[in-house]
Amino acid sequence: MPIKSMTGFGLAEMTTPSGLYRVEIRGVNNRFSEIQIRLPRFAANLEQRIKKEVSSTVSRGSITVLISCDRDETVSKLTWDKESVQSYVTIFNEIKESFSINEPLSLSHLLNFSDFIKTEAAEFDEEVLWEHIVPVVQNALKEFQNARNNEGAYMVKDMAKILDEISSTLSVIEKRAPERIDEYAAALKERVEKLIANPPDPLRMTTEIALMADRLDISEECTRLSAHIEKFRQDFSANEPVGKRIGFLLQEMNREANTIGSKANDTEISHLSVKLKENIEKIRELIQNIE
Repeated sequence: MPIKSMTGFGLAEMTTPSGLYRVEIRGVNNRFSEIQIRLPRFAANLEQRIKKEVSSTVSRGSITVLISCDRDETVSKLTWDKESVQSYVTIFNEIKESFSINEPLSLSHLLNFSDFIKTEAAEFDEEVLWEHIVPVVQNALKEFQNARNNEGAYMVKDMAKILDEISSTLSVIEKRAPERIDEYAAALKERVEKLIANPPDPLRMTTEIALMADRLDISEECTRLSAHIEKFRQDFSANEPVGKRIGFLLQEMNREANTIGSKANDTEISHLSVKLKENIEKIRELIQNIE
């Protein structure tokens, strides 16, 4: 399952016996899963079913599902208002009696007052409506997922490129790290020789340099950062949503970058550690929109 963006749009339409349904699904980023359903009043009882259908494919994000329905004559029926007809008949009979009209009352007389003939929407039970609506929702979900997959693919390319830059910077740091120890040893020896008349004790100098080298050692931090980068790349092809996990992974990467900069005691490595953190921040901005 490829990495998905939480942003996407899906649209589907379908004509069914109960009407022409149009389903729009929109998604934006959210730390949690929030699904809002808007649908016609006659289908209000289907809200929870639709929400379950959406949540089966979307684990995180703010999702809005808009469902509309256009009904034409094919899903309507003619009916008549019995009370209105009864009122007309009563009035006609009163008129006949009042004016001694012997002409019998016929249907043609009533049809001159057609307001009692009405058009009503055909009624469909909940299960039939669900059979009509769910395919449209599923088609819209497919479009929505395709949009999220496509945007996710672009994001993966951007993140992979940034990870390459991080790895390249880390390689420069690892190459520079031993050099600064040699430079420190030479500088220490020079300072000591200036301060004292006699040459320093070689053993003591070696011990001091070894202690400083241990304090300045960033090999473990570099190794862990490399491992985090590799894990990050593996998550690009994970079979589950990874947005939260890679968010925590970025925190660890940033922590290692900070430690490298603080322990190095070297201007060049400090500048490189800043570059590491800048690129990590770029990825952090991208993953805000990853499911």
